[in-house]
Order: sequence, then C-alpha cells, then structure tokens
Amino acid sequence: MKEVISPELRAYHHSKLDGFIKENQKLEKGGYVFAGDSITDFFPIKKYLGRDLSLINRGIAGIDTTWLLEHLEEQVWILEPEKVFIWLGTNDLGLGYSISDIINNYIEIISEIKSESIATQIYIISVLPVNESENYKDRVKIRSNKAIRELNLSLSNLAGAEFVDLYSLLLDAKGNLDAIYTKDGLHLTSKAYEILAEEIRKYL
Repeated sequence: MKEVISPELRAYHHSKLDGFIKENQKLEKGGYVFAGDSITDFFPIKKYLGRDLSLINRGIAGIDTTWLLEHLEEQVWILEPEKVFIWLGTNDLGLGYSISDIINNYIEIISEIKSESIATQIYIISVLPVNESENYKDRVKIRSNKAIRELNLSLSNLAGAEFVDLYSLLLDAKGNLDAIYTKDGLHLTSKAYEILAEEIRKYL
C-alpha cells in the first residue's frame, strides 16, 4: 500500500511553511539548516546537537523531495546557511517514486542551493531503515530496506554534497530498524535520536 497525502496533511505542510516564512525575517544568516520530513520535524536538534549553535529545523512531516524542491527558497537558501543537511527519501519511496526520480530531484536541489547560496556546504543524510515486520506493515507500507539501501547508494555518489551515513546505527540482528528505536516501524524514539546525534555532531 502506498502513502497518501491527505488534505489535512497538506494543510499541515502549508501551515509549517507559513511559519518558516515568518521566522525567516528574524533569523541571522549563516546557521545550520536541517531540511527534511517527519524524522527531521520531530528531531529536537537543539537538545541533542547543542543549544550554543545556530541550528534551524526546517522539517515538515510528510513531505518528499518534490515538495522541498518547490519550496527550497523558503525552507533553505533564503537563509544563506553555512551548512544544510537534507534528510529526505523515505516518503518518496512510500509514495511510489522511483529511485531515479528521487535522485533527479536531489540533483536539482543541490544545483539550486549552489546557485542561490554559493557558500553553503551541503550534506545529505542517509535514509534510515524501517522495520518490515508484520506488526508495522500498516505504517511502513511499501517501503523496503532493499530499496532504501539502493537509494542510499545512489545518494552517496551524488556530486556536490557530502553523504552522512546513519543507516547501520539503528539496525537489529535481522537488518531491520530495531524495535527499541521505533514507535511504529518508521518513526524514532528519543534514544534513537540520541544515537544519531552523536554521529551528526561530527559534521557540525
């Protein structure tokens, strides 16, 4: 079963975007922007990465690479960040996009950031594994770890961005997202974010 973007979810997207646009007028240039889907949206970045850094969370639950490409100005490059971390892909797979479509969107995202905010360093964070057990099937839907690994391999080879590989950090013995790190086979617990933050800090 594929993901479906409901009217309520789309309204949430636009509400978050409106909030970002208002915040952009107050924020100084040169911060560290995290742009992504629910994994980013629900990530308490200041708590786990440092309150002394200029960290800007531009996550919106339920978005994909197409959404970010269409709203890249408001979410990323208008801020002229020192660094931007793009953390997207799982919803693209959930919506049934092909890996080539996702990669083409990423290529355009990288190109636009480099064109509009030339000094920004771009990082791509790997798509995280899911738990494929029957217990989580209703939430994970058509996502598979095989497709996620294939996508991550392609993302790791993209020019113009540094790849941050977090995929293996939360795996269980069967190669799934460990049940102790997830609420529903897809989203993360606080402990999972704590583990991931240790690795992400190396790139700040």
